[in-house]
Amino acid sequence: MVMSRWQTISRAGFTLIEMVVALSLSLVTVSAVYSLYVSELRAQYVREDRLEMQQQARVVIDVISRELLMAGYDPRGVNNDVDLSNDFLGITYDPDRLIIKADLNGNGVIADPNESIIFVYDAKTHTLRRNTGGGNQPFGENFESFLVEYFDQGGNATVDSVSIQQVKITVTARTEAPDLKFVPNGGYRTVTLQSRVTPRNL
Repeated sequence: MVMSRWQTISRAGFTLIEMVVALSLSLVTVSAVYSLYVSELRAQYVREDRLEMQQQARVVIDVISRELLMAGYDPRGVNNDVDLSNDFLGITYDPDRLIIKADLNGNGVIADPNESIIFVYDAKTHTLRRNTGGGNQPFGENFESFLVEYFDQGGNATVDSVSIQQVKITVTARTEAPDLKFVPNGGYRTVTLQSRVTPRNL
């Protein structure tokens, strides 16, 4: 008699309530797993965005520093001869731009590509641009500021191009997209890097 009842229950299968409960538990589990997946995906994107921001800031500082070191390079000595018509300044004071000149190919004329370089910041597009003779080309994107400071031999700030012996560059880069969990600065995380360079040829 007991065996017969068990066989009857087995043949009956799951009830509607049991099915609903099982499906509900499955949906809750899937929803929880999906939420964790989406959360981790967003966190990964934020980490990659911050890493890209830091790398770009480092590259910009590194390139500008290396080009500043060559400022005033004059292998033919045109700045020290009697002909004043071909003299040039390695660095020209400008509060809004960084202007670097060097006779890289040693022909005595600053007219070839990359011998006159201008860095300028476009605040509207948050883009740092570099002009080597072919127009202002994008050099770094997602920058909040680009600051140039000039110093004389004694380390004092100067606005006289001839007196410039050191240049301090400060760049502030930001993430490409805002982080919803970061309230300040509209959600954009930033990093600020500086470099103080003493050009060897000035």
